[in-house]
Amino acid sequence: MNIKTLKILIIPFLLSVMLGGTYLMPRRGEVQDSSISMDLPTGMNPYGWHGTRRQESEQERAILAPDTEFSKADYVQELPISLDAAETVPVLCRVSIVKSGHDLNNSIHRPERCLPAQGHFNLTGTTVDVPVEGHGTIRMTKLKSQQNIAPDHPQPVILDNMHYYVFIGHRHMTEDHLIRTLMDMKDRVLHGMDQRWCYFQISTTYGDKIRVPEEKAREQTERLISQLLSQLVKWDELNR
Repeated sequence: MNIKTLKILIIPFLLSVMLGGTYLMPRRGEVQDSSISMDLPTGMNPYGWHGTRRQESEQERAILAPDTEFSKADYVQELPISLDAAETVPVLCRVSIVKSGHDLNNSIHRPERCLPAQGHFNLTGTTVDVPVEGHGTIRMTKLKSQQNIAPDHPQPVILDNMHYYVFIGHRHMTEDHLIRTLMDMKDRVLHGMDQRWCYFQISTTYGDKIRVPEEKAREQTERLISQLLSQLVKWDELNR
């Protein structure tokens, strides 16, 4: 067989191999749910937090896919009354769980993308390890931002904020959006598994204007993360 004949035959051969390979790929199964419950506790709980349900905004609904699911609540730590206590206010933590629909690209985004649309600026990010009761530590992305809460007034009112977030799929947990995307692609191609991802986010305002020191806000925020995720995450389903 000469070279010219070999070149003519090799293209059909490669096409046959590629097409035949599709039968070796895993079949698409049912969509696997995220390994975190959307049922944020409300009312008074044993840890001293008081949770109040909060509705997602119309803007959030408008920019995300129709089958995106939301669970939101605000938490305030109940503090004992004491005349000797420093003049501070309870820490308010705002918690959001957003679950992707079938159109993953239009269901959940990185908070770095969503927060500027809500008026946040000067975003800086880092990776932190947060302890979770009974489950060691998890890695989360921590963002700091500023927000003008009086945009229509000539004198701006700038507040400081901290935001923690992590992505949770059916078998994986990661603080990195790119890693989440690669994990999802790998599970689709190698295992034929479509899964719904959630991101868990908690935001807290701090600073002199509201009499909440940054360190106190950090401690209380990480405490709430620990207590909520220890209850909400289905830890036995995750590959950690």
